[in-house]
Amino acid sequence: MKILLTNDDGIDAPGIAALAEAVQSLGETIIVAPHQHQSGCSHQTTTSRPLHVEERGPNRFAVDGTPADCVRLALFHIAPDVDLILSGVNDGGNLGVDVWHSGTVAAAREAAIFGRPAMALSQYRRRGSTLQPARIVAWTSHIVQMLHARKLPGGSFWNVNYPDPETLADNTLPEISDCELDPSPLAIAYDLRDGRWHFSGVYHDRARSAGTDVAECFDGKISVTSIRLSCANPNC
Repeated sequence: MKILLTNDDGIDAPGIAALAEAVQSLGETIIVAPHQHQSGCSHQTTTSRPLHVEERGPNRFAVDGTPADCVRLALFHIAPDVDLILSGVNDGGNLGVDVWHSGTVAAAREAAIFGRPAMALSQYRRRGSTLQPARIVAWTSHIVQMLHARKLPGGSFWNVNYPDPETLADNTLPEISDCELDPSPLAIAYDLRDGRWHFSGVYHDRARSAGTDVAECFDGKISVTSIRLSCANPNC
């Protein structure tokens, strides 16, 4: 199996390094990722200027574009024969309505548009909590193998969110919850300082509905959601 890895945190982010380590035993990996941070860029693509691709090493390419650009270049030029596309592991959750503005999720969505199996993987963590790469590696190795075996229908992809590791009692794999996206809006707040509006909403204070991905992930579970492309409601 040949696996494409990308993200929106940039090619040098610890999350994509953990992702590469997690799936190295599953087949050949190739990294095509933004050369710098692109978080929150949603499904933006670049068509008004040329894209520069820098080869950083064997099967490792940095692109001066968005995550969706990376997937397009990979599928049509750099690695058209990949069998699976993995995006992440994002530093921060991509839960509920986050899927509409997440560059991480957009990369998986772009792959699904072209009929390729794909997963977006994100590590939720509260402010002050630190990434724990060893846990990400262990969890991702299990999750990728489990979900790849399920074979989603065409036009769908997986969105996975890991719970804050510092809230867990031990290193065992958290409970895995198959759930829907929470449609609730984010907690929005702004402060006016020096004549400018500064976003001050607290991610963890967002509304949540029981049994949906936000509630399940915040409750210490790995949330797993299948997202379809073919209708306005991503859960349908």
